[in-house]
Amino acid sequence: MRLAAKLILLFLVGLLLIVGLFAYLTIRNDRQLALAEHERYASDLAAALKPSLREAIQQRDAQQLQQVISRSTSQVRHMRIRLVEFDSLVTTEPFAENRKPLVPRELIVTTKEVTTVRMPDPTGTHTIYTYVPLVSNAESVDPASGISEGIEISAPDTEADARLHRSLLSSIMALLGVATLSGVVILIGGVAMVGRPLHHLIEKVERVGNGDFGDPIKLKSNDELGGLATAINTMCDQLANQRARLEAETESRIVAVEQLRHSDRLSSVGRLAAGVAHEIGTPLNVISGRAELIAAGQLQQQVIAESAMAIQSEAHRITKTIRELLDFARQSTPDRSAHPLGELIEQTVSLAQPLAAKQKVRIDFVQPDHPLIAEVDASQMQQVLMNLIVNAIHSIEQDGTITISLSHADSNVGYQKIAISDNGSGICEQDKQHIFEPFFTTKDIGQGTGLGLSISHGIVQEHGGRIEVESELGAGSCFTIYLPAPSRPKASETEGDT
Repeated sequence: MRLAAKLILLFLVGLLLIVGLFAYLTIRNDRQLALAEHERYASDLAAALKPSLREAIQQRDAQQLQQVISRSTSQVRHMRIRLVEFDSLVTTEPFAENRKPLVPRELIVTTKEVTTVRMPDPTGTHTIYTYVPLVSNAESVDPASGISEGIEISAPDTEADARLHRSLLSSIMALLGVATLSGVVILIGGVAMVGRPLHHLIEKVERVGNGDFGDPIKLKSNDELGGLATAINTMCDQLANQRARLEAETESRIVAVEQLRHSDRLSSVGRLAAGVAHEIGTPLNVISGRAELIAAGQLQQQVIAESAMAIQSEAHRITKTIRELLDFARQSTPDRSAHPLGELIEQTVSLAQPLAAKQKVRIDFVQPDHPLIAEVDASQMQQVLMNLIVNAIHSIEQDGTITISLSHADSNVGYQKIAISDNGSGICEQDKQHIFEPFFTTKDIGQGTGLGLSISHGIVQEHGGRIEVESELGAGSCFTIYLPAPSRPKASETEGDT
């Protein structure tokens, strides 16, 4: 409706200008017609008076001259006839009276047969003056004769106001009639042909903005709005197809990523197998020895009880190790929740400890003064830590140390920082630019797939964090993980809970 109102207003302004210009031209044309009509009538009258006036002037008969003018004036009562001098060389008795034209001399063109001027008279009434010279340019007259007279025929322009009133009235009536008719047509057409289609288009665009690509617009018009509706419907169909394809591709990608992560987790399990076997072997030896002593029947009751307790303890130790390994290898659905990062690090270190002991590598981790919490998927974050720790173990030949620290990130407020550093062989500058790329590895064939760091990098990014690496060839490496800390509840929420 606002658009229709604007169109009507714009149309009315244009119509007003056109009608105003038409009224002006009409008034000017009426005025010119009035002047032409008066000039034609005056010219005919002057042509009839010229012979008598010339004869009176040549005979210098003032009485005859006055009679001619009086007789003509009585016959044409609405006009005034005067004998005027334009530029007389001689002044005689018959011409002694005031013969000065009422119109300024510079407006009278004596070289023309007739000069007609419209101007106010001394009383302020608009009057039409016509000046006809008694001697035309075509007639040969001796300038020494001093004849430079002419006839002034004037009449009040009484029809001027009436003409103006009629022109204005007709213009206003035309303006009102055309404006009313045009306004009704534009209003009805604007609502039916513009307003409603635009309302449907705006509603459809809003639904598209909210992700609803269904319910196409149904416009039967074949104009530009109909073409726009068709284009929007086509666009929505394409967007719906694109979204369906993206959702299918995203699901496939998620499945593939989870499979890769599970494969990487199983690969880590394989690398831990040797250390775990050693970890399980020691408790099994204890269990076997204690069982043989009990079976020999040579132990006292108290020693038998102590051996049974030792067997039970070692069995629990084996069970715990196997359970941790199975939990790490199990494929689970991502589930983020608040977890103490210190506990995740300790669990991961306990899993990697057998492999580190086999490589004669020490893992040092000191818990912070107070627990640090992060919103993470425990299984995925444990996989990240395991990848970094195993890589650190492999980078150390022997008798090395891996140091793990957990703290608040001073330069990144709102983040928890996990730093895993080693004194291994380090990474060259060229390789450091590619370490997070899939399938990039510097290990020998069969020792790694090149997916560990790439998967770890993706997991940390999905958690809203990042991994940074500092390394120097021959001087070890330090991988730093930044994870967002849980947002603190607002004071008002905390007070409301209490």
